[in-house]
Amino acid sequence: MTRPLLLALALALASPAIAQRAPDDVELFVVRLEQLASAGDAAGIRGLRHPAAEAGDLGPFTELFVPVPARAVIKERDRTPIDGGGQRLLLEVFVEHGDEARVSTWRLDLLALGASAPASDAGAHWRIAALERLTLISGLYRLSLDATRQYEIRNLELTAPDLSIQIPSGSAFVAEVQDGPTAVVLLGRGRMRFTPPDPAERTQVRIFSGRDELDAEFDAAFIRIRPSEFPAQFHAGALVPRPTVSRRDVNRAQDVFETYVAETLHVDLTDLSRDRWSLLPSVGDLIAEIRTRRHGSLTYARAWSDAEDISVFDRRRRRNISIYASADKLAARGRFYSEDDLVDYDITDYDLEAEFAPERHWISGNARITLMVRAPALTTLTMRLAETLAVRGVYSPEYGRLLHLRIIGQNSVIVNLPGTVPRHTEIRLLVVYAGRIEPQDVDREAIQVTEREQLVIPLEPRFIYSNRSYWYPQSTVTDYATARMRITVPAEYDVVASGVPTGEPSPAPGPVDPRTRPPRVFVFTTDRPARYLSCIVSRLSAVTTARLNVPASDPVLGAAARGRTSDDLHGPAAGDGQTRTGESVELVVQANPRQTGRAREFGRRAADIIEFYASIVGEAPYPSFTLAVTESELPGGHSPAYFAVLNQTVLASPAYWRNDPVAFDNYPTFFLAHEVAHQWWGQAVGWKNYHEQWISEGFAQYFAALYAERERGPGVLLGVLKQMRRWAIQESDQGPIHLGYRLGHIRGQSRVFRALIYNKAAMVLHMLRRTVGDEAFFAGMRRFYADWRFRKAGSNDFRLAMEAASQHDLEHFFEAWVYGSSIPHLKFTWARPQPDSVFIRFEHRRDVLPVPVMVTITYVDGRTESEVIPVTERVVERTLAVSGTVRRVEANQDAGALAELDR
Repeated sequence: MTRPLLLALALALASPAIAQRAPDDVELFVVRLEQLASAGDAAGIRGLRHPAAEAGDLGPFTELFVPVPARAVIKERDRTPIDGGGQRLLLEVFVEHGDEARVSTWRLDLLALGASAPASDAGAHWRIAALERLTLISGLYRLSLDATRQYEIRNLELTAPDLSIQIPSGSAFVAEVQDGPTAVVLLGRGRMRFTPPDPAERTQVRIFSGRDELDAEFDAAFIRIRPSEFPAQFHAGALVPRPTVSRRDVNRAQDVFETYVAETLHVDLTDLSRDRWSLLPSVGDLIAEIRTRRHGSLTYARAWSDAEDISVFDRRRRRNISIYASADKLAARGRFYSEDDLVDYDITDYDLEAEFAPERHWISGNARITLMVRAPALTTLTMRLAETLAVRGVYSPEYGRLLHLRIIGQNSVIVNLPGTVPRHTEIRLLVVYAGRIEPQDVDREAIQVTEREQLVIPLEPRFIYSNRSYWYPQSTVTDYATARMRITVPAEYDVVASGVPTGEPSPAPGPVDPRTRPPRVFVFTTDRPARYLSCIVSRLSAVTTARLNVPASDPVLGAAARGRTSDDLHGPAAGDGQTRTGESVELVVQANPRQTGRAREFGRRAADIIEFYASIVGEAPYPSFTLAVTESELPGGHSPAYFAVLNQTVLASPAYWRNDPVAFDNYPTFFLAHEVAHQWWGQAVGWKNYHEQWISEGFAQYFAALYAERERGPGVLLGVLKQMRRWAIQESDQGPIHLGYRLGHIRGQSRVFRALIYNKAAMVLHMLRRTVGDEAFFAGMRRFYADWRFRKAGSNDFRLAMEAASQHDLEHFFEAWVYGSSIPHLKFTWARPQPDSVFIRFEHRRDVLPVPVMVTITYVDGRTESEVIPVTERVVERTLAVSGTVRRVEANQDAGALAELDR
């Protein structure tokens, strides 16, 4: 079993429902096999071997039942005919010995004995011709608190990376397995101290608790630990056996145990066993559930298999407080990582058929998936699919029907492979699924209202299925792949989706009610790789179509770039840092009926925006872009590959959103420009992990600001920059932009996320441009895009591209503005010592951060001259030549520097 399963909180084996009917002879054979297994009758099982069987003895199977199990359960999961009139069964076997159990899957081939078969026993004519074990899950334990032994706590101190748990006195109870204690309940007044070393993590702890260190009293704790590591943590003399057991303490400990044992490494085996089974923590891992007086239940976890192995979780509010890599993890993997390193396979292509009944929130789907194994060896693979969707079967042309497992409480499916599959093996899967699924709304792209009343005008219904709805089986991380989608919807609806539309929609095949119009089928082809697949279902009217004079990415080059990983090579995908192009871009605009007037103007703007962005980067990533203008209570949007949804409020909407970081009332085109920019930043160039979200949102925000300057001039840009600067400075103490989604997460303040990941990140790009100069900045942008198109990039990759283009060492700049959260405080003074010059002086009042500041000289005749001054030292002094009588000298009048100034 793969390691990710060991961290699952709950696991359910997926089994088809069996109708109430009389069992057939194969089912009776399975019943007989289960009876022999339960009795530990190895000889009886060996007696079921077919005389003509080519397989060896049945030893590996019979060994499961030695000694005689306390319980054995064998379930038939699948059956297919084989040559010779036989049957191939997929069996799942549960075996329980005392408080330990294991689950295995087996492929069993049955052949009939023929005329020599006994006639008296139903099912007795079947014999085992071949038997092969496919998977094995061992180390399942039925944990129970030992109520017969109580320990007295004497100055216990439990330590883990950055965590200390201290209890001077109290009581302890343990739950043991064969190798020793693995669960410990601690009762007594104690103190936990969590002290993350990273300043950004200390900031998050301060937001949660009011201090940089999480220092909390508790009255109970539940510890999960590997038995071999118990003696090192619970040192001699810390737990002393008591001669008697307090019934009151037992009851208290049992309450704590029952509260937390099902929350940690719990496995649910459904019809194999209704008992509660748990896995052991891996070597070096530890889970501490701590019941604090002030903060409720807090969970500390050390999970070495995770890229960020330390976490603290607030169970009451269900929010992460801290997540980061320990010093040992950083030494092992380095500072930067890609989420792709956490998965064992790479999906290369999808062929999806999905039928939506949107008003019932129902979907039926067939997903054909092609993937390549990346791990050295693979026995299971985990995919994401909405928990509400039932998997009806997983099939493979290479391996036949495959057993699938569901993780309870998570959007995950585990597929068991028949044996070990080596690296670079291509696997094709068919996943058949159906169920109820809620459409998603745009959240991060939407702004926040300060007041809301019920709308007078009902909105046109729209249904978005995208990256957060898990409406089709996909990797556990976003994964660039090509695709073909056939989407069926009721006749009154239209579809916009990732990909180029292939012809007009056609009636769905099959019988239809003559009184109604048949459903319609929309087909889309995605020949440039997309991070994820999306669609919107709504009533849409065609507004306009145009062919833009913009080159699109080359499909062959795109496929080659998409196949590269961070482990393969470094350097430009195009070979020289330049893009290559294929056909031009088709722009399609569709809208809800009431929005067609607005959409026509948006279409003209979208064409201009695409042409402008392509002139900066060198191309458009996708050969088609559809703008879907829909109705919503709030402005905003969502921009998957190939299309964007743009929210438009109805005239009667009483929602107010002006006090939001991304609400630019003086420039209404901003939302459109932001969403279009996501085709380059966020889609064509993705981000390696959540820390790098600013590469999507910050880049899109800055490109929208660039377009504001192009369309409306420097006056509008000044207003945009002032708003970005104000919000960035106001919220910077919440953490660096490298924290990604976690900014504002603890208190549920989405404005903090938008103020920093959108606005501050855009300002960082503006200051970087001022630092290296326009020519180097835009050359670096083109290089970065060419190097990382259809792949996932990180902040360090962007820095290297900019350093190559500018020949500047930018490490200090990135440390300050991407990984740090401080805002410089400058004192600015000026004087005119000579008629032909002015003297300017900047002094850092706090931390010294590299910040480029525009100095503007205004002459008495109204002329102005400006120069960017790099303020990189504690004190920076410059003498600037002047060409007339100076009226005033001002710093940062363009609002381009994230700095507080005393003038």
